[in-house]
Amino acid sequence: MPSSYHEQIPIIIDILLRIKPASLLDVGVGFGKYGFLAREYLEIWDNDKGYGSFKVRIDGVEPFARYITPCHEYIYNNIYNMDILEFVKEQKMGYDLVLLIDVLEHIDKDEGKKLLQILLRKNRNILISTPKVFNKQGEVFGNKYEVHRSFWKKKELLSFKSGIVIPFKWSHIVFLGRDYKKLKRYRLKRHLIKFFPGLIQ
Repeated sequence: MPSSYHEQIPIIIDILLRIKPASLLDVGVGFGKYGFLAREYLEIWDNDKGYGSFKVRIDGVEPFARYITPCHEYIYNNIYNMDILEFVKEQKMGYDLVLLIDVLEHIDKDEGKKLLQILLRKNRNILISTPKVFNKQGEVFGNKYEVHRSFWKKKELLSFKSGIVIPFKWSHIVFLGRDYKKLKRYRLKRHLIKFFPGLIQ
C-alpha cells in the first residue's frame, strides 16, 4: 500500500524533530505522508520566518509514477521516478536522514542487504520501519512494487551499523547511523510510554 500504520506517525515525527535533518530522502514516497509531515514539522512548526520559504531539502524516490501528484511536486524538492536500487547507484548527494518506512519488506532480502550497506555508506542516518510479522501481499493498484518479498528481524537490522530500536507494537522501528546517540540521550522509551501508551512494547 502507498500508506503505513498511522500509529507510528507520532513516533517518527518525534525522531525527526530530535534529529533535525537539513536534508531528507523519503524512499517509497507512496501517498507522500512523510514528506508532507517532515516539511510541516521541520519548517513550519514553531517557525514564523515566512510561509513557503523552505530551507530543508526533502527528496523522494518513487518507482510507481501514478502515485506522484502535483501535491508531491510542491512538497518535495525532487522526486526520482525510479527503483531505489537504481537510484543509489547514481546517488551523488548524501542526506542527513533516509526514511525507509515500510519499504524493506518490498525488496528481496539479498538486494535489501546491499541497499542498506550502500545507503549507510553514502548517507548519515537511516530510519527504518518494517513489520514484525510477514504479511503476504501482492500487487496493489496495479503496482508490482507493492508485493511483499522479505521479512526482517530486529537483530538483522542492527547488524549493519550502530543504532537504536524504538519499541513499537507492530513494526521494528530502527534508527541506524552517526546520530543514534541523540535519541539515547533523551531516554526515548520513557518519553514514548508517557505520550503514546498502548503502542510501546
